[in-house]
Amino acid sequence: MTERHNGTVMQPGVQLTGLGHYFPGQPVTNAFFEQIPELGIDDAWIVEHTGVRTRHWPESDDERPVEMGVAAARKALDHAGITADDVDLLIGTTSTTRARVNPSSATNRYPDISLPVQNLLGARNAACFDITATACAGFLYTSTVARTLLHLLGKRTALIVAAENPKPILNFKYRYSALFGAGAAAAVWSRVDRGPSGLVDTVVKSDGRHFDAFDIDNEDKILMRGGQIGELGPRLLIDAAQTLLRQNDLELGQIDWIIPHQGNLNMINEVSAALGIPRERLLLNIDRRGNTSSVSIPSCLSEHVHSGKIKPGNLIIALGIGRGLNWGAMLFRYR
Repeated sequence: MTERHNGTVMQPGVQLTGLGHYFPGQPVTNAFFEQIPELGIDDAWIVEHTGVRTRHWPESDDERPVEMGVAAARKALDHAGITADDVDLLIGTTSTTRARVNPSSATNRYPDISLPVQNLLGARNAACFDITATACAGFLYTSTVARTLLHLLGKRTALIVAAENPKPILNFKYRYSALFGAGAAAAVWSRVDRGPSGLVDTVVKSDGRHFDAFDIDNEDKILMRGGQIGELGPRLLIDAAQTLLRQNDLELGQIDWIIPHQGNLNMINEVSAALGIPRERLLLNIDRRGNTSSVSIPSCLSEHVHSGKIKPGNLIIALGIGRGLNWGAMLFRYR
């Protein structure tokens, strides 16, 4: 399925040509949670247990995942130097929309985002669909599917849009509510018919025995069994990263940047220590944005590209795990 780093060509490739991100409203500090007495937590506790100092939530009901996704998508298209008319494939991913309490858009209750994003963007030529059940690993899955379909369908350009707004489905009786933030991110993958692929390889795995790690209660609020994720997550991410390196004949020292699962700073530290990742090669945004689920990897990537930290040609590994359980690792180059 992939073009390995050692040059064995299995399929024509794609190049990551555009990125965009969007976070709504002003940063919400941990003081918000200090004002909920029954939680019994303060800024120091939240930072120690999650690494989150601020997160963003929409300040208006008119700003939902679709509207945020459109904002990120416009930035990604502009960054790629193309228009909405150039998009052949539009893939959406979100894990927080709910028909009754957290609709995908300000005007429609359906939970998917790709079609309304297409409509607002004016991407009339794009075939659209959503990929679900992947949550924090959404960018890995959507990018891999985009690469395959671009070549299978003979198309040129795919737009990935991830968008999340967890606030309406958070249960503020539980401390884990301090972990999550809202936002959107988008990426443009363009087909290349010659030369190496920017998306080098992907490892994706699933284990449905842990389906109940996440659930929805009778009030449409998230139920998360954090202990289960904390126990399993590091081991699975470490294995995915090692598998990816091994099957591409690479050493960690050959990787310019690692974007770890932005779920919890303690998990990031555990994975980094086990793999021997130097702190200076880790890319994070969880401290300022919180855990934004499917948005976390592409938004972290976009922020560091637009800041100039990530340079064209840099080799990157992204790691993600979510939704009871889907996880994986992706090896790619920026441009």
